Amino acid sequence: MRGSNNWTGLALVAGLAVSAQAVAAEQPDLNADPGRSSSFGQAGQMVISQDLNGFLGYNTASEVFLIRLEPSADYFLQQNLSVGASALVAFGFGDSTVVGLGVLGRVGYHLPLGERVSLWPKAGFGVQFAHVPGASDVNFVLDFNAPVLFHLTPHFFIGAGPQVRAVISQDVGSLGSEQGYFAGNDVTLGITTTVGGYF
Repeated sequence: MRGSNNWTGLALVAGLAVSAQAVAAEQPDLNADPGRSSSFGQAGQMVISQDLNGFLGYNTASEVFLIRLEPSADYFLQQNLSVGASALVAFGFGDSTVVGLGVLGRVGYHLPLGERVSLWPKAGFGVQFAHVPGASDVNFVLDFNAPVLFHLTPHFFIGAGPQVRAVISQDVGSLGSEQGYFAGNDVTLGITTTVGGYF
């Protein structure tokens, strides 16, 4: 009887070991395929981001430092390919006080880099109304930013990265343009930070 119990115990231990190996084999290796390391960027996802985005940059056309707040919404048309829009709110301090309001459409592509890290470059085009003391103007805006995202939880991320923004204007007094036309020197360079979530 004791021998039978020993064989039963050995069989039980062997069965548990085989089951554990089978379960381990079914677990995906997150490092083997970075594209599956995060659920971000799937077709049909809606992303609400940059609600707390702050952009601090230096403008090449004048001694003005700019702070931008840009709440945004993006939608993934297919895996990793997104389209979206941002509301533009800008404040400039320095040689003059500048206020800008506008909207920007954009397209982006999500590039997974690791288990919790990815790159989400986006290019956009928009329209912005700018006001400085004694003058107002409507500008066209070209924008490129490439934040590195850190996925803290499955539906929440933070990130930071470089941003380049050019302003095309026809009038003097615009936000970031003193030339009256786009001459390659009314460009704002800076670092953008982002906080967002998706569902």
